[in-house]
Amino acid sequence: MAPRPNFQGVSPVLLASSCDVLANNSAVPDSGQLSYPFRKAVIIEEIRWTLRLQAFVQADPGLNLGALVSTRMALGQHYLMKDPVPIWLLGTTMAASQEEGNDILLATPFSFSHYRWRLPEPLYVPAGGLLSSSFHRIIENASAAAPPDTTVDGSGSINVQVAYAGRTVAPDQRPPRIIPVPYASHWATKLTNTAQQSNEKHLFNPFNVPLRVQRLTGRLLNFTATTVCAALNRTTPRPVVGPAWTANDDITIMINDSWGGKMVNNDTGPGDVFDSLRGAWTVDTDMPPKGVYEVRAKSMTTSQILHVGMIGSREERL
Repeated sequence: MAPRPNFQGVSPVLLASSCDVLANNSAVPDSGQLSYPFRKAVIIEEIRWTLRLQAFVQADPGLNLGALVSTRMALGQHYLMKDPVPIWLLGTTMAASQEEGNDILLATPFSFSHYRWRLPEPLYVPAGGLLSSSFHRIIENASAAAPPDTTVDGSGSINVQVAYAGRTVAPDQRPPRIIPVPYASHWATKLTNTAQQSNEKHLFNPFNVPLRVQRLTGRLLNFTATTVCAALNRTTPRPVVGPAWTANDDITIMINDSWGGKMVNNDTGPGDVFDSLRGAWTVDTDMPPKGVYEVRAKSMTTSQILHVGMIGSREERL
């Protein structure tokens, strides 16, 4: 009988660590727990996050904690995000039923959000290497009308656990000279009902090599006058039925590329651009070096922030 793959020195691997992120602050998990301890190279295939909010003040099952926490990751000098990206733009929610958990046996209720990011291409981490993670809890473009994330949690912190799932590399496999490295960027609208658009700092390829864009993602964050109210699990389709979401009916976007192409030519509801199941549009195309996508948003309100993300990968030399 032929030997099993594990006999050749290849085995599944999951590396995990956690940290508490205070409102309007940043935190870094234990890097030692995120590096493989046996001097073997590993392949990371997906990244998982579990976000836990204790002392949940506003019991709204629509709350999606990935809207409130952003992450930035890097493999040595090769960054996966130039700026922190909200977690909910990277991975789909694992189960809507897990968005809120209120165990009657607990004196204090908890709210959970779970995400999984299947990387566009597996990431090779050399022996002794580290895919670092940091977390940031600052809501972009917040104002008095939609204040920062400070009162939603009585304890003032969100616990974030990050896990890298993959496998070890066979000992006799030569290290590659060039590897695909994921890249993600995003754009967030401002709290205004006037038309607005992204620029070259947002959905941009900063590299001197082509960026293989896998997908574009979109989410909508909603506020009340005093606190973070709800972060929708997906973008709001148009038209919207129901009195709770009538303000969203007219939101439209258009998307152009930097060489004159029309990607979304007419004003279109975000729920029609980013499908309602994944909040994503799989584009699978190459963006040239220094290329950019421009997104225009119309009919936003002063209590909403639209997040648009771009996810892909490029080749880098180890």
